[in-house]
Amino acid sequence: MKTYNENFIILKNAIFLFVCIGVLVNGQKFSDYRARYDNFDENDGRAMEFVNSYIKEAGKTKNYRELSQAYRDAVYFNKDKKLAYADSTIWAASLSKDTDIIGNAYLTKGSVFYFSLRKYQFALDEYLKAWKYLKNSENSYLHYKNLYYIGIVKYYLGYYEEALDIFSACKLYYSQTHSSKLLPNLYHNQKRGYLNSLNHMSACLIFLARYKEASDLIIEGLKESANDKNFDLERSYFYELRAVLSYIKNNNKEAEEDFNTAIAGILKADDFTHASVIYFLKGKILLRKNKDHEAVYYFKKVDSIFIEHDFVLPAVRESYELLINYYKDNNDSSNELYYTKQLLAFDKILSNDFKYLSTKIHKEYDTKDLSESKRRLENLSLYGYLIAVFLILTITCGVKYYNMRRKRHDEIVSTVIKHSKKAHDSIETTQPLTSKLPQDFVNEILNKLSQMEEKRFYLEKGLTQNQLAKKLKTNTTYLSAIINMSKGCNFSSYINRLRIEYAKEMLINDNEWRKYSIDTISKECGFSNRSNFSKFFLEITSLSPVEFIQKIKGDQE
Repeated sequence: MKTYNENFIILKNAIFLFVCIGVLVNGQKFSDYRARYDNFDENDGRAMEFVNSYIKEAGKTKNYRELSQAYRDAVYFNKDKKLAYADSTIWAASLSKDTDIIGNAYLTKGSVFYFSLRKYQFALDEYLKAWKYLKNSENSYLHYKNLYYIGIVKYYLGYYEEALDIFSACKLYYSQTHSSKLLPNLYHNQKRGYLNSLNHMSACLIFLARYKEASDLIIEGLKESANDKNFDLERSYFYELRAVLSYIKNNNKEAEEDFNTAIAGILKADDFTHASVIYFLKGKILLRKNKDHEAVYYFKKVDSIFIEHDFVLPAVRESYELLINYYKDNNDSSNELYYTKQLLAFDKILSNDFKYLSTKIHKEYDTKDLSESKRRLENLSLYGYLIAVFLILTITCGVKYYNMRRKRHDEIVSTVIKHSKKAHDSIETTQPLTSKLPQDFVNEILNKLSQMEEKRFYLEKGLTQNQLAKKLKTNTTYLSAIINMSKGCNFSSYINRLRIEYAKEMLINDNEWRKYSIDTISKECGFSNRSNFSKFFLEITSLSPVEFIQKIKGDQE
């Protein structure tokens, strides 16, 4: 007969075995969900049917580790709601209490800003949040993945020395871990990290004019990526960098050959940012050969990318300056005006996303010059139109001259003169005040406004136009005229629009805000009462605040 201790041990072993089987079965269940969409490509919405089942099951069992993974998969496959699913990933990860999972969730959101939205400042913010959780992580892969992403954003923002130090550390790590003895997937991930670190080190060195060091790393990268189709894209990037070095050394033939080799792999990967750089430099090479017309073709391709994606890299800004000069020299005011407007739009994005870098790159045309040029060209177009109208009217009057009596003709001329004088007087009295203000003064006020917008001055409750005018060191008359001209609305509408956009941003990106009452939200945005907030919110978004919040929650479910 078995003793009590023996029965207890048997029972304990049985419970342990039961728990292990449960964990294995449950783990198998979740891996089965993922297996159903393993073969789908990124942004293939068909995978979401299975991802949603995964999310539902993980949520039902309160398995937050798996739920966070399920939301991360949703980010990968859902093209339109990446940011919403990234927020859900962070929410689930925070409930798991696992610092590695939380850090990885912030990495996911940073990657959405970086790869999908091209908002580098926001991406860097998320990567730095992740770093708080991963800087001391025992998971070295996550640690260096995070470090690499911080480096890549710093590189695009122009912090080349800082980025170089980061990529050097990543290269050292990945060079020690991309052993062929690893499992195939892990091996390729580690080697890709090594090649990408090597590539960005080379790019930083080129920007720092350390060409010999860059050349040595590019040779190493081409050698390491050779004879493996898994790294064709990485190899294309090294060809691109080698072409850039040839371009700098005026070796046009070698540069063109390497650019042509690189572009195939880059276009296949739909990397429009690197494609735009290649088009720009190919155009510059053609200019060296005095083939201006062929060069313009490539500069226009840069503009096509900007139109399609509303984004290109600062390095290609000169494309617009060259296009403006080309059409100016050819007396084509229509195209000169178009590319002037495009450059203004480009600089607006540049000033938002590349504040640091935009102060460093040479600008042949600053914003003031562009605005004046745009005005000149628009006036030229209007002048041509008025001449055409004048000629038509003159011909009409000529016909009437020969068909009407002299007396009637004199009456018509008299009437025309009278009306012309009235029209002229009307134009003089109704001319916009802003046209009488010095352009330097207008630009100064607009720059100050832009800086204050970044500091969210509009959240100040009870803010008046007089208070804002004092802060800008101007008067309300001038401020009102400038806001009407540049913002297309009066002071009150301008402030309310900024406040509503802020409310929208916070409601979309901050789960805590969606828990606030409408009264609290309205006060946080600077409104004096809920009624005004709701009225303007509905006017601007076509949804009430409650409906807007419900829509966000519905999108995330």
